[in-house]
Amino acid sequence: MVKDGFTSKIKEISEQNPNLCMQCGTCSASCTGIGAMEELPRQVMRLLQLGKDRVLESPSIWMCTTCLTCTARCPRGIDIARVMEALRVVNLRQGNEVLVLEDIPLELLTEVPQMALTSGFRKLSA
Repeated sequence: MVKDGFTSKIKEISEQNPNLCMQCGTCSASCTGIGAMEELPRQVMRLLQLGKDRVLESPSIWMCTTCLTCTARCPRGIDIARVMEALRVVNLRQGNEVLVLEDIPLELLTEVPQMALTSGFRKLSA
């Protein structure tokens, strides 16, 4: 579904313009998480250019590790990691949390380093 203003909202939050993307694919070729993504970063950018809010349903926005390799290599200077973060923010604002404390097994909570839990909750919960 195409929604007016969706791309504008992402532009506002990320302070990046997805329409500058020329679909060269350098971001996708550089992505360290590409093996876990359904849509490549280039495809996420294209969905944004088209105003398709179904990109919010893509697991790829959650798989982005924010390593910034795509950002460093984008020939147009687009901070793609910030765009991915903006997509996660919009998703979380809509109440679509990925990491819910009650769903984490107690054994895992005691085994995972606190820093990893904190980082995970910052990225994946509201």
